[in-house]
Amino acid sequence: MSAKSELLTKRVQTAYKQLSVAATALNSASDELGETISALDAALKKLALGIPTWHRIGGGEDEDYNYWDRYIGYAKIGTKWGVALSTVSGNRQYPEHENDESWLFNDAPRSFRIEAVDKIPDLLEALIAKVAETTKTIQTKTTEAKELAEAITGVAKSAAPERK
Repeated sequence: MSAKSELLTKRVQTAYKQLSVAATALNSASDELGETISALDAALKKLALGIPTWHRIGGGEDEDYNYWDRYIGYAKIGTKWGVALSTVSGNRQYPEHENDESWLFNDAPRSFRIEAVDKIPDLLEALIAKVAETTKTIQTKTTEAKELAEAITGVAKSAAPERK
């Protein structure tokens, strides 16, 4: 083996050992963040909201009408409700080719999770607004449904023969 090959081999071995230590620290930090978000998910699950809500984290558009957006949300991904992350991209001239990908927070790419943490308070505020809006809509629709039920009940009493 030449001196140059030995030097390259030692550099690669040293770099790999350092990378292994760095990866262990990265995975530990990532696991800790994941456990924290899991606790947030558990707290939100207790509220039984069932209302998907999204808050834009960032994005942009270029001169060719290509766009990309990133969102943090509270949504049902697959069969599970939780804090979620989503990307949407496409071209404004071809909306049928839009790409949308969503993950539960802990399944999203690390760089996206890191970016999203600062937006959790914004998500909670968006949830508050969406819950208030939905509550008001449900109350209005309940009043309408009661009026319809009363109208139908009145007609049904006078039109239907009594059963014995």
